[in-house]
Amino acid sequence: MYKFIDKIFNLKTDAIGLSIFRMFYSVILFCEITQLYQFRHIIYDKDPFIYTGEIDVAFLFYFWFVILAFLFLGLFTRFTTIVNYIFSVIIFSSALHFEYHVFYAYVGLNFLLLFLPVSRIFSLDSLLKKLKYTHIGKPFTIDKTVMEINYLVPVFVAIGLVYFDSIFHKFSSKMWMDGLGVWLPSSLPMIVWNDTSFLLNQEWVVKFLGYLVLVFETVFIFLFWFKKWRVPLLLVGLFFHFGILIAYPIPWFALTAIGVYLLLIPPVFWRTILNGIQSKKTRYTFYYDAECPLCNKVVVVIRHFDLFHTIQCRTVQGNYLDDAVLKSYNEEALLINIHGVTSSGKVYVGYWAYIQLLKSLMYTYPLGLLGSLPGISFLGKKVYHFIAGNRLTERCTVENCNLPVYQLPLDENQDLLLKGWNQLAITKLFWKIILVFFILAQGLMIWFSPSVQSILPYKNYLNQVVSIPYEHSKWFLVKYLGITHHPVFMFKDHFDGYNHIFKIEYTNGSNSGSVPILDKNGIPNKSYINGALWVNYTFRVNAPNLNIDNFEKGMVPYLRYFENSKKAKNFKYSFYVKEITPKEEWNPDFLKIQISKPWIRVGDCKLINEKVEFVWNTKMQEILENEKNER
Repeated sequence: MYKFIDKIFNLKTDAIGLSIFRMFYSVILFCEITQLYQFRHIIYDKDPFIYTGEIDVAFLFYFWFVILAFLFLGLFTRFTTIVNYIFSVIIFSSALHFEYHVFYAYVGLNFLLLFLPVSRIFSLDSLLKKLKYTHIGKPFTIDKTVMEINYLVPVFVAIGLVYFDSIFHKFSSKMWMDGLGVWLPSSLPMIVWNDTSFLLNQEWVVKFLGYLVLVFETVFIFLFWFKKWRVPLLLVGLFFHFGILIAYPIPWFALTAIGVYLLLIPPVFWRTILNGIQSKKTRYTFYYDAECPLCNKVVVVIRHFDLFHTIQCRTVQGNYLDDAVLKSYNEEALLINIHGVTSSGKVYVGYWAYIQLLKSLMYTYPLGLLGSLPGISFLGKKVYHFIAGNRLTERCTVENCNLPVYQLPLDENQDLLLKGWNQLAITKLFWKIILVFFILAQGLMIWFSPSVQSILPYKNYLNQVVSIPYEHSKWFLVKYLGITHHPVFMFKDHFDGYNHIFKIEYTNGSNSGSVPILDKNGIPNKSYINGALWVNYTFRVNAPNLNIDNFEKGMVPYLRYFENSKKAKNFKYSFYVKEITPKEEWNPDFLKIQISKPWIRVGDCKLINEKVEFVWNTKMQEILENEKNER
């Protein structure tokens, strides 16, 4: 065991997978906060569209959008990840009635990003580092390898611990232990956004998937450390989370988990793809002065962005005569001004040499076209002449180009103050401490799960002891590290007593239609009720064991948002109810049966300025009385 652990912390691998994770994750997080920003008045206003509260969170989102763009580009990564983490703590913890499990994953991952080398390659930081330390005849090479533990820690925290905590809730659930943990949530209209009855009607299939989830979540945390198990676990995990993406209105949850699973893909896979898309033929040859410090830095930039290897950078000295189209050119002219030659033999000079460079890089071709437009090209040539400065009349060399020279940074194996105390050793120690801390913290949560509590001898005495660190640290663990309980889709918590769903029709003069919350089948609207809003509406507004006061209060922000989006007033809303019957017992066509049940009108609502008026009929009174008696 010691040798195995030692190997995990000493093995180094290609950093390409971490950079791909960084870019994918930043896009998904951007999508999540874009939705929070879009519906910020519903989520964050104290009185939606009337009073925002002491702080308007909109300005925080503006900054966060920029920070996530920096994270995607890998620019100022250390500073970017710190600000990103602070914003995630503030924004997610402020969405009190809209939180769901992916919020905790974001907080935990954003904390880990503070320490992960996610910008080692495919980043502007690595470019800036190469530009800083590259000198004539001394190119600076970025170390493209990282410790493998950097891949494994996010998987352990964001997937392994989540699964392991979840099973201690699932093992106490009849629904899950009967193999119906996948079937029932997928068979209730307000839970899904696609009808998958063709699969749900295969009893053995859905029960197999239900038991597979239990087995998979139980063994994952123990097996993913071993290389031979990572690809099989990856495939099963991707299968489940693509299924979640298709079946349930929580796309960012599914895509975040998929992003973390990308870390289990062997880095050689990404490197093979990268090598496969690289061109085997040079499209453009860029000639530069080998003795010019500025030109050497330009070449560093070109090679950094030349993902497809379509550009060949050659020094004028000793090379230009090999190119037939340049033999007639004077060497001094080639040294003073930039020249480029296409594969067809066409020569471009100065500003136009850079425009053709952009076109030849392929993915920057639109920028090349933009720079070719008359007005932009006029300004571009002015900028080029300003930057090139005296070089157009006199060559830039080490003697007359005053570019600073920096001492190379310490290697990660070089000792800092004490022998053996280097960056690599500190990183290994840090990750060991983090792993132990997260294990103990999640262990506190697991201790108070139903499965553990049901088998504990001397439960009351032990709980008194364990509850001391639990109660004093829970607020910190949840808010700042995303460590919490994970009772996902439990019958008792989510479905028991969930007997009514509502659709809402509106009229406004001659206009009428449906409020985009639940459609005619009782299925959530894809563009409106998904992610945080779906969790809020489904489980806190129209919740199990219907509470009319909570329902009315929770509906108002959605109706106000709808009116603001329509830019109109004086809407009259009609509420219709559909009765459903969640069961811990498999039935064919269960989803279709729930969908086919009739809608019954139960009341009306009007928003008059700041006042709200609900009027419920006798059918609604009957429903509420039945709910009260059942409780």
